[in-house]
Amino acid sequence: MSARIAVVGLPFFAERATVSLREAGYQASHLPRPGRSPVAWARLVTGLLRTDLVYAIGSSPAKNSPVDLAARRGAPVLMHWVGTDVVTAIASYKAGRLSDRLARLAHHWADAPWLVEELAPLGINAEYRPLPIRTVIGEPIALPPEFRVLIYFSARPHRQYDLEGTMAVIRSLPDVAFTLVGGYRPPGPPPNLEVVGFVEDMAQVYPRVSAFLRLTHHDGMSHSVIEALSFGRYVFWNYSCPGVTRVADAAAAIEAIRIMQSRFIAGTLEVNEVGAAGVTQRYRWDTLLHEVQAGIDQLLS
Repeated sequence: MSARIAVVGLPFFAERATVSLREAGYQASHLPRPGRSPVAWARLVTGLLRTDLVYAIGSSPAKNSPVDLAARRGAPVLMHWVGTDVVTAIASYKAGRLSDRLARLAHHWADAPWLVEELAPLGINAEYRPLPIRTVIGEPIALPPEFRVLIYFSARPHRQYDLEGTMAVIRSLPDVAFTLVGGYRPPGPPPNLEVVGFVEDMAQVYPRVSAFLRLTHHDGMSHSVIEALSFGRYVFWNYSCPGVTRVADAAAAIEAIRIMQSRFIAGTLEVNEVGAAGVTQRYRWDTLLHEVQAGIDQLLS
């Protein structure tokens, strides 16, 4: 009989991971956040206790949180850290609210190498493993005739996005074309910013852009970055990955974009083959599925 896995945490990731785990052969169930409903809370607690593994993605690590209570009752817990949850854990640690039980006894994976480093001072020994979620992997395509930079913001950008810094970059480079997708509509957009809105198929967008800009205050492994790299696009981001130009802030991004635009105009900018090769190899779906199967089976053995 296959193992029963209760998946909790951030809905966007938890729902998709549940589908992936079922594909891998597990009896996976997503237990939604209960809100204030006593019935939903009872359903959540019951589900956490009647499982072989609690798989928490972006869940609270605080004392007396649902995952902590499950661990107290002896349920095996796997916490997968994805970004903002690490910021929450650091705040909980400083306030004395971090669950020592979860830190010591739960199994910990992190979806980016830098998150492993950030968790270590909290007494959390995490292992780098990407999320078991399908990511769009395209193929490198020729750069367009116009140098254009892509930006993504959801309709209500999360506080960890550097919205102010991104808008400063756009306004400081009036001779660079930018395209904004994702639903956010800035007040008084500058003339060099094309606001597209939500896009169903991003494969139709990448032939029009040469690079992707993502400025954040904190981040995990961005699927948008993976996607952009897979199409052979350049990426300006706060973190280091093969094929990514690391920028600390808006000022660094402005300088980096100017340099790349100069290379584009000079005709020396080629498709980002290094970035494409890196993500194509690391984020192949069969590779991710094999890794999660091997990892979970080892935890449950």
